[in-house]
Amino acid sequence: MLEIKKIKTENKALALENRELKQQIKIIQYTIEEQITKTIEKATTPLKQQIQQLQTQLQQQNHINQLQEQEIQRLKTQLNKNSTNSQKPPSTNNGYKKIIHNNREKTTRKTGAQKGHQGKTLTIPKNLNDLVKNGKAKKHLIDLTNGAQKYISKWTIDIEIITVYTEYRHPLPNMPSISYGENIKALTVLLSNNGLIAEGRLSNFFQEISNDLITLSDATIEKFNYQAAQSINIDEIQQDLLNGEVLNVDETTVRCVERLEYGQLTPLVAVNSSFNVVVRTHSSVTATLYTVNPYKDDEGVCRDGIVPEFCGILSHDHDRKYYKYGVLHATCGAHLSRELKGLFELYGIGWADVFRRFFLGVNEYKEKSFICDPGVLVEFERVYDLLVCEGELVLEGMGFRCCGFRELRAVLKRLRLFKDSYLLFIRDYRAPFTNNLAERDLRHCKTKQKVSGCFRSWRGLVCYARIRSFLSTTTKRGQQLFPAVKTLFHKKPISC
Repeated sequence: MLEIKKIKTENKALALENRELKQQIKIIQYTIEEQITKTIEKATTPLKQQIQQLQTQLQQQNHINQLQEQEIQRLKTQLNKNSTNSQKPPSTNNGYKKIIHNNREKTTRKTGAQKGHQGKTLTIPKNLNDLVKNGKAKKHLIDLTNGAQKYISKWTIDIEIITVYTEYRHPLPNMPSISYGENIKALTVLLSNNGLIAEGRLSNFFQEISNDLITLSDATIEKFNYQAAQSINIDEIQQDLLNGEVLNVDETTVRCVERLEYGQLTPLVAVNSSFNVVVRTHSSVTATLYTVNPYKDDEGVCRDGIVPEFCGILSHDHDRKYYKYGVLHATCGAHLSRELKGLFELYGIGWADVFRRFFLGVNEYKEKSFICDPGVLVEFERVYDLLVCEGELVLEGMGFRCCGFRELRAVLKRLRLFKDSYLLFIRDYRAPFTNNLAERDLRHCKTKQKVSGCFRSWRGLVCYARIRSFLSTTTKRGQQLFPAVKTLFHKKPISC
């Protein structure tokens, strides 16, 4: 019993010691784990900070790369823009990009004259004897037959240039004088304003063809132009435009050394530079009127006095200031087509190509028909609205920073708000699909600027605008230019 009691006492002591050892082991294990955790945390904290910094730098670099890609895409788009896929004028096509593809759609027709085209060749006028009798032509006969009764006639057509001096004798009280005739004046005005010959070259031209007998100075040429401009009846052209059903309007900037501000009598003169001034054209099928203003604003439109008084269909290139005038508006479809082509080619937006083909297809239907069937018109408008809705879905799927987002949003906004203006050409066949009539009339102004560099005076620019109005109107009415220009130098002003 004593031994058992002794053993129990030892067991209790061992159990107590065992508990103490276990508790010490737990404390040691906790301390070791805590030390390991602290050691690992101490060792990995710099690594975590470094990794976090690298991740931040990587995010920043990714953002920079996205911005760089967007900027590269924007610059590529800017370089690839030309007159066929944007609003840029053809004069800006020459640059780093040498090859400009034609904007015309391919057809199955061969180049050259089509079947049924009436060919033309050199012919002798049937009234040649009358022309000779009236002094409008000369006829020479060279007989190489040696008196033979049968012969074949071979003709050559040529012109003779000879200086003619005409003397007018008056009673003694009159003072002697020498002046140029109507032919020289008319030819000078025609070549300088329609032939695009600079004043210096024009003077050399007359000197060459007259065997140094005629030498026109720059001041003389300007005087001829001023006399012709003052003889033109602009009011008759204005009435023709206002009485028409359709009026095409467009404007462009030209460089001029002087600029006449609104309400001023004396123009401002640029020093070692030139001003950008505005030439606006008002065009119809039978008349053209050019006006000159210092700026592209409503005040210039009101001062011209044509568009505010017009009560028909006004065709323009979606210029917002023109929507407040006229009764109906025909927005240029060619400009819209070029913008849609640019969205497809430059930004890869497939919807733009679909809408462009639909829009051109509507115009093809108009060209092949005399009037639009009501059912077909309803279908066109339904497809128009459907495509606009599809375009808005495409826009929603694009990010705000996506290249082409703003351009597509602007096009869709115009298509939604100005649907009536874009579809007027199919609703009313009087309305044109494009504003090319006014653009063709303006093209001469840009070509004139390339030849001359810039206009040296405000008066010279106004004279050019008046003379171009007369020449363009005369051409549209099927009249000959040279006889018409000669009439400008009669004593009383004449109309076109």
